[in-house]
Amino acid sequence: MSVLHKFLDENMVRDPFESRNLLEKYWGSDWGNSNAVGKVRKVFVHRPGEEILELNKAKYEPEAHARILRDTDGSIVSYCLSKDPLNLEKMQEQHDRMTSILKKEGVEVIPLMDDGELLTNNLFARDVGMVIPGGLILTRFALKFRVGETRRTLKTAGKIGMPVLASIQGEGFVEGGSFMVLDKKTAITGRSIRVNQAGIDQLRAILSWQGMDLIVVDLPSSMIHLDEVFNMVDVDKALVDPSNLPHWFLQELQARGIHLIYTDPLDPPMTTNCLCLAPGKVLFTSLGTRTIDALEKAGVEVIAIPVDELNKMGGGIHCSSLVLQRDNLDD
Repeated sequence: MSVLHKFLDENMVRDPFESRNLLEKYWGSDWGNSNAVGKVRKVFVHRPGEEILELNKAKYEPEAHARILRDTDGSIVSYCLSKDPLNLEKMQEQHDRMTSILKKEGVEVIPLMDDGELLTNNLFARDVGMVIPGGLILTRFALKFRVGETRRTLKTAGKIGMPVLASIQGEGFVEGGSFMVLDKKTAITGRSIRVNQAGIDQLRAILSWQGMDLIVVDLPSSMIHLDEVFNMVDVDKALVDPSNLPHWFLQELQARGIHLIYTDPLDPPMTTNCLCLAPGKVLFTSLGTRTIDALEKAGVEVIAIPVDELNKMGGGIHCSSLVLQRDNLDD
């Protein structure tokens, strides 16, 4: 070893990439999520815009139970779940109300960059990435009309200085709505038509670099993403749809000391699709009245807002927000 290298050895990096001190010093912020309920600090969103008007050209197809937008060759370009045309003004009002509450809660709301491409489903910013301690994993979409969202996400992450740690590639598919970091050592993903084994294998390898395990939950064929049936709402409380989750997973949560709160079957779809703002505090659909009662009885504070027009796109509050930074629970 040369004399110079002997002295430079004291300058070697000793801590892992996701070390808070390194992130704050060299990346400007303690990026990432080490849990699912710590106070939200930063979030990606996309306010619905002109792309929604494109969906109003779609025709309702009864066999699909959806409005399907097709090109001149008859190939599917996009879809929405509404029989009637979408109300863009109402959708924007509901989205604005959601983001105004986030800002009131002290959250930095970061819009995904607009590159001029009409990406009809970019409203659902949750799906564009998976956030783990230290930064972002870029997803790979299963549907062609969403692929452009990954490029837009990469540009936005670069603009704000957020580390991009990896990306799903090859033949893999994973989408952010089916992913959650439970704690520093555990993440969960839902396997479905949008999340395949090749993607899961890649995700497991990426997580292993930080010593994290991956729990894989098989979803029923009617479900696309895990956040349709499961969300954490407090350090030791989870909102679950027990009819669409395997019994072993519910037992696993309980074995970890997590109390299960059941969504009411009489409430509409997307009731489980909420956003935990801080331990024991959630942003929730105003239509889930029975489930709101169950949450409040369990000691969870609920901020209820209307999102029925957003629901017509096939998602809810959780789908519409990708949390980039939460407080650590051991602070």
